[in-house]
Amino acid sequence: MTLEQILTIEAIVQYGSFKAAANHLHKSQPSISMAIKKLEEEYQISLFSRNEYRPSLTNEGRLFFEKARVVLKEFRELEITAKQMTRGEELELKISIDAISPVSLILKFLKRFFSHHPNTKLQLSFEVLNGTLERLIDGEVDFAITPLQEGKWDVEALHLTKSLMIPVMHKDLLKGKKVTDNLLREHNQIILADSSRKIKKTSTGILEGGKSVTLTEISFKKEMILQGLGWGSLPLEMVKSELAKKTLLPIKTPLIKERTMEILLVHDKQKAMGPVARELWEKMSGELASSEGGSK
Repeated sequence: MTLEQILTIEAIVQYGSFKAAANHLHKSQPSISMAIKKLEEEYQISLFSRNEYRPSLTNEGRLFFEKARVVLKEFRELEITAKQMTRGEELELKISIDAISPVSLILKFLKRFFSHHPNTKLQLSFEVLNGTLERLIDGEVDFAITPLQEGKWDVEALHLTKSLMIPVMHKDLLKGKKVTDNLLREHNQIILADSSRKIKKTSTGILEGGKSVTLTEISFKKEMILQGLGWGSLPLEMVKSELAKKTLLPIKTPLIKERTMEILLVHDKQKAMGPVARELWEKMSGELASSEGGSK
């Protein structure tokens, strides 16, 4: 059995006759007939019924062709991959995103971008603070989308957008009380933990002397605040609806305030970019910076 024979079966089924299949494959009709005959003789099966004007698959032929289509699909995917490798295009791009980034804005861009690069697989991971940068430095991802914490990092960074972090508390915890640092110390501050494993962990906006609960998922942080189990800062993008309904209220004290975080697209200087990565690098900053919406 050869790939050429399988392609011949496909052409006969698709174009309805041996002659039309021969024209499509740029071969003579006798050579098409011989290819099918050899395959039938090799396995002692009958693929096509020749009793009608047009050849039709026999029961054996239909079963054979079902399996053959799977083989052809995998072959064509392999062919695309080989051509992609020849052009130097990446088979996969990995991006780590800081959970406090304006995720919906970023995902909309990535959806548009990768719709034009369907043969490059996108793999996303979500980290917090230095955990995002650590994945990049360890070579686990191609790009990090994150605020860049202080330190000496051998990286390139482009401005993407800004993320506004809003300290919020459930309305039931206030009930007309004046928001002060001492009042906040009476309730748990819900803190999102830095997800780095080796790089020194960092934290921002922590109220000294207060009680706290540390979590690793930003969605859990929001849920705890919504349940009135504490207070904390969340991206504006994540709490717009709750703020509009006044389920959550913004809070501000001398020590706890809104913070604007610059969100950057970061790349390891030591790692060469392929054509798809280079295009993403060149386009993402311009498109997101022009949108300038954010949250953290």
